[in-house]
Amino acid sequence: MLAELALGATTLSTSGLGVWAHRLWHRLHTDPLTGLANRARMHRAFHRARRLRRSNSPLGVLLIDVDRFKHVNDTHGHRTGDAVLCTIATELQAATGPGELPVRLHGDELAVLLTRTDAGEVAEKRAAEIRRTVRGTRVIDGHPIELSLSVGAATTCPNSGELSDLLALADQRMYQTKPSRKAVTR
Repeated sequence: MLAELALGATTLSTSGLGVWAHRLWHRLHTDPLTGLANRARMHRAFHRARRLRRSNSPLGVLLIDVDRFKHVNDTHGHRTGDAVLCTIATELQAATGPGELPVRLHGDELAVLLTRTDAGEVAEKRAAEIRRTVRGTRVIDGHPIELSLSVGAATTCPNSGELSDLLALADQRMYQTKPSRKAVTR
């Protein structure tokens, strides 16, 4: 694939090279199924925000897991599971704003990177808002699918901690919400 891309680059004009480079960057930093940013883009955005941050305001991450996703795949098949992920990705993109980067990490695990200056104050609030936004029954591939998300929020000061530490903390908090949310919804 890289050889094909390199060969394609040598046959492009100078003006076409910029378009080609943009397409390559997009391809390398975007999840092909959902169109959301991927882990590589999240990593770049996190480190860029740390570098450019003038204040000591925190950065944040919301880690999102699709509840009962395995059941959807087992019951309706992976094509429907993919359609569920695309539906959630569309709703997640619509629910996020400036300073919020929606990301597909892998499988049914998503995230929102909060680089906005008030990330420390709004992380928990944004987690609750996203849970409410992507909740309820949707007809997907002709099947009524009940959607709900478990969301864990974590923040860190820009000069301390790595993205992996922030994701691990958000993961712990997400799993702390799962049992209580399941008990409430049954």
